[in-house]
Amino acid sequence: MSTATPLNLADMEVAARMALDRATWAYVAGGAGCERGIAGNLEALDSVWLQPRALLGGTPAQTGCTLLGTRLALPVLLAPTSPQRLLHPQAELATARAAAEAGSISIVSTDSHYAFAEIAEQAPQRCWFQLYAYRSQRDVDASLDMAAAAGAAALVVTVDASFAARRLSTRRAGFHVPADIAFGTLRALGIGDGSVPANGRMERLALRWEDLERLRRRWKGPLLLKGVLDPRDARRGLDCGVDGLIVSNHGGRQLDAVVPSLWALQRIVEQVGRARPLLLDGGIRSGTDVIKALAIGAHAVCIGRPYLWGLALGGQAGVHSVLTLLQAELQDAMMQMGLSSLEEIDPDCLVDPRTLRARAPSWGADHA
Repeated sequence: MSTATPLNLADMEVAARMALDRATWAYVAGGAGCERGIAGNLEALDSVWLQPRALLGGTPAQTGCTLLGTRLALPVLLAPTSPQRLLHPQAELATARAAAEAGSISIVSTDSHYAFAEIAEQAPQRCWFQLYAYRSQRDVDASLDMAAAAGAAALVVTVDASFAARRLSTRRAGFHVPADIAFGTLRALGIGDGSVPANGRMERLALRWEDLERLRRRWKGPLLLKGVLDPRDARRGLDCGVDGLIVSNHGGRQLDAVVPSLWALQRIVEQVGRARPLLLDGGIRSGTDVIKALAIGAHAVCIGRPYLWGLALGGQAGVHSVLTLLQAELQDAMMQMGLSSLEEIDPDCLVDPRTLRARAPSWGADHA
């Protein structure tokens, strides 16, 4: 194999950085403040170690799972990101097709370049709609109606990005959104003309718990909260009737020195259990990272920057290659550890004497 062929996601990151201009790379890679949130996500995953078992046979490891009624080839979803048009002309269209081809799900941002209806056509039942609240309650309702009509398989309500972040590295690099990028979903909804501010962000409504309760009543399908880090918020969200939680610190892009998503996941699992799906978002860079997240209690994980690297390098094929690499790494690690299915991954698969209990009960089967 050519040395130029990416063999893991670290290779992809290096190649994407070389392919992109400095300002665009800063936008994709950067975070809030001094970017301790980004570093914390990576360090948290690096601080735990895998514990393999021996003499358990040679059955090929199965990486599939069922999440909210959808069968996935691997427990990895594509997190909402924007504006993907920065990286490839096909943007979310390419991402959605790649996710469907790989047996995954694409979570599509409200801030997508292409209108959500166009994107969902590329991957029926494989697109979730991520909601940012813009302008008014009436516009939020219109967003939900549009997503339902387009066939969104689930609604993801982001709760950690109501306010603009201090992204210093992006500002230092002089990033501004090119003129050929638009907010296609917002334009289709009549929320502006589709033009994008230079910094890529329009002002949003700050949601409250009563807004979530209203959204839950209005949205008839599965609903997940994204951006939950505190067990108290996790419990309240579940009490409001949400179907799942995405434990996420927005990839370190909103708040500097924020608690790593992995440690937040551990606390949430200890407080609320796993009766409803828990997804981890933040810092996943390998198949072994996926095992660590599942061992601590996630049912699946989301990736953001890694698939953007693939999108920048090869559009749909690049995104697909990211998912293929992760699945191959996950299957290899499972077999090396003596695991034949995801259901066998539990806290005993990890060693971290500083933070994790030495032994804990098995999580049991994936939530179907």
